[in-house]
Amino acid sequence: MGGGWWWARAARLARLRFRRSLLPPQRPRSGGAPGLDRADAWLLRKAHETAFLSWFRNGLLASGIGVISFMQSDMGREAAYGFFLLGGLCVVWGSASYAVGLAALRGPMQLTLGGAAVGVGAVLAASLLWACAVGLYMGQLELDVELVPEDDGTASAEGPDEAGRPPPE
Repeated sequence: MGGGWWWARAARLARLRFRRSLLPPQRPRSGGAPGLDRADAWLLRKAHETAFLSWFRNGLLASGIGVISFMQSDMGREAAYGFFLLGGLCVVWGSASYAVGLAALRGPMQLTLGGAAVGVGAVLAASLLWACAVGLYMGQLELDVELVPEDDGTASAEGPDEAGRPPPE
């Protein structure tokens, strides 16, 4: 009976293999953060960007309603400021949560420092563009645009020009 232990060992290994075949397959891990492979890291990045885009979209929607209210009447103008404020809060909250989340999850997302900086820069640029657009619309940032008519030679030279200079001889 010298070979009985061998049969017991083979039967035990067969049972273990059968049990493992009933479990879901394990995905190979890449060299990133523990627990996430490349596909999971990519999905985490996309979910993070989607959350920012949702906040930004809601801010744009509130700002658009503010533009419509601004054009209606004086009472609508007062309501428009509330919508612009709501839009600003959405844009600022979305941008800040994106930047903080990106800093906290840079490792699991398998992002380089440069990639994270580009993401934060793009979010800040979009937020600044929103702020400038709303500011221009509300009249807080005024641009002086002076339309100068082209001189086609038909102007009369009888009196002084607008600056008080005499006409050229």
